[in-house]
Amino acid sequence: MKSVLKDLLKQYFLPRWIVLIYDLSVMGVVFIFTTYLVVNFSPGRVELQDAYHQIIAGAIIFFMVYLVVKPHHNIIRHTTLKDFSAIVAAHILGSAGLFGLSVIGRNYLQFAHYAIPYPVIIIHFFISVFILLTSRLFIKAIYHTIFLNPESVQNTMIFGAGRMGIIAHNVIERENLLSYNVVGFIDDNPNLHGKRINGISVYSAYEAVDHIIAKKRVKEIIIAIAPWEIKLERKQKFVNACLEKGLQVKEVADVSAWINGSLEKVKIQNIKIEDLLGREPIAIDINKISAGLNGKHILVTGAAGSIGSEIVRKLLLFNPAKVILIDQAESALYDFHNELLASFGNINVEIVVGSVTDQNRMRRVFENHHPEIVFHASAYKHVPLMEDHPYEAVKTNIGGTKVMADLSVEFEVKKFVMISTDKAVNPTNVMGASKRICEIYVQSLSQLKGMKTQFVTTRFGNVLGSNGSVVPLFKSQIDKGGPVTITHKDITRYFMTIPEACQLVLEAGFMGNGSEIYVFDMGSPVRIYDLAEKMIFLSGLIPHKDIKIVVTGLRPGEKLYEELLSSKENCKPTHNEKITIGNVRQIDHREANFKITEMLKNITADSDEMIVARMKDLVEEFISQNSKYEKLDHQLEELEYRRVS
Repeated sequence: MKSVLKDLLKQYFLPRWIVLIYDLSVMGVVFIFTTYLVVNFSPGRVELQDAYHQIIAGAIIFFMVYLVVKPHHNIIRHTTLKDFSAIVAAHILGSAGLFGLSVIGRNYLQFAHYAIPYPVIIIHFFISVFILLTSRLFIKAIYHTIFLNPESVQNTMIFGAGRMGIIAHNVIERENLLSYNVVGFIDDNPNLHGKRINGISVYSAYEAVDHIIAKKRVKEIIIAIAPWEIKLERKQKFVNACLEKGLQVKEVADVSAWINGSLEKVKIQNIKIEDLLGREPIAIDINKISAGLNGKHILVTGAAGSIGSEIVRKLLLFNPAKVILIDQAESALYDFHNELLASFGNINVEIVVGSVTDQNRMRRVFENHHPEIVFHASAYKHVPLMEDHPYEAVKTNIGGTKVMADLSVEFEVKKFVMISTDKAVNPTNVMGASKRICEIYVQSLSQLKGMKTQFVTTRFGNVLGSNGSVVPLFKSQIDKGGPVTITHKDITRYFMTIPEACQLVLEAGFMGNGSEIYVFDMGSPVRIYDLAEKMIFLSGLIPHKDIKIVVTGLRPGEKLYEELLSSKENCKPTHNEKITIGNVRQIDHREANFKITEMLKNITADSDEMIVARMKDLVEEFISQNSKYEKLDHQLEELEYRRVS
């Protein structure tokens, strides 16, 4: 029976007209009761004909008020303080109408039967409001009893006692199925400590974490503070303190919906790991970037990828004349183009499906569109795959960069910004070495006399949430119930968010005069094992109990620690304290061009070992950690012999 009732209540709500009839009926019955109450229930002292006219007139007045205020439009099972206010407001207006009617009856003989006694109006107001409010609370309580399982209700505290926190509490009160029992607010404002909001006490963060959470058996914290109202460092510190207590931490989603009052769109979701690893946004020189991009023809390679697509989104905010998007991933490029049309409307974007390694195809793109700025984000980036396929690393990463850089010189592109990686520093794998060779080539071009194109390199660490990165991998493994796999318990990585990375790219693109390698202040490296544990906690699970963490061993070519500058490079500051310039050694373009051209010319015939040997020949600090490529003496000797011959 209970399950049948649940199904009915889920599908159906009490119609408004029934609520309206009920409310008017309550007011009519209470009016009769009050009329007799005032005369101490002496029937002889009540003029029934007058009472009949008064009830009819009162019903009409309240019916009209209800049509304006609409207190019967609210869903009774989700009654909130706002709904109570509507009922009280309707009855204040209705009672005012009765007072007006009574005054008319007292002053005009023809309306004398409408002269309602003032005590009747006053007592009627309080009794009818009381009955309507308590009846709604009673129905809400019954609904609670039917739907809520007491075992599933968990004590919760809301971090943030401002507007967002109050809205969060109101939504939780309204959405009974959320099974939250809010036992307190947490706020950093000392003026609120010890006070109550919606009948709930407000505590300091220290007091809450120190003993209130344990005392009230809190299991979950909901963060209800707009991002611009709290420093990221403060949020990280608070979340870490909660995780240490074994609490599940959630936050409100779609802040704009809350602020605009669209409570039907409000959701409470698990906090994102990006919020614990990111940093405060970089302060960038908007005016300089705008001047550099406004009205320009800009080409972006790898435009459908994680970094490339975000670069495009940011570029479109600066009113370029045209943006040419190049990617060989047809479906991803198609989807991204549709996203841009939906977000930006009628924009001047040109889609090019093609590979940056196809020189003839890319030449036609330059001939047709004459780009003034090139952002080169196209590359293979997965270390294990490139270890097994050095041919592809050389062809796409190195060959594609050479094609785009050479065409940029030929067509006198003003800026060429290349996206590099921290794995290019003292590389231990094929992917890192290939990116270092890309750096070498564009640097060698920039050092040629009379070079009109400014070549800029940006170097940063792992990007949170990018395709194939560790965070989406861990999320997928957690969703499947584990295990979460890491290659080494002590492995560390630098992390940054996609917006951070793209801000760096834009800032660096208009910061120098060419040949620079810009390095972002990545903060402290993150231990991947700790990252895995935090992600499991944030999913509401317990590491090593609900989800296992399995150490699989370092993969071929994988570093235990990443670096951002090599030992042969120094670092100097820029006007942006989070961006520095690596002073790199001079590179002879003739030698670099000869060796790279030779490498690309022979990749079809060369073995994997010989391809890697050619990379080693170009990057002397490249020391492979892949046993397959550890000993390349024979290949290097053969390579030298070929050149001498």
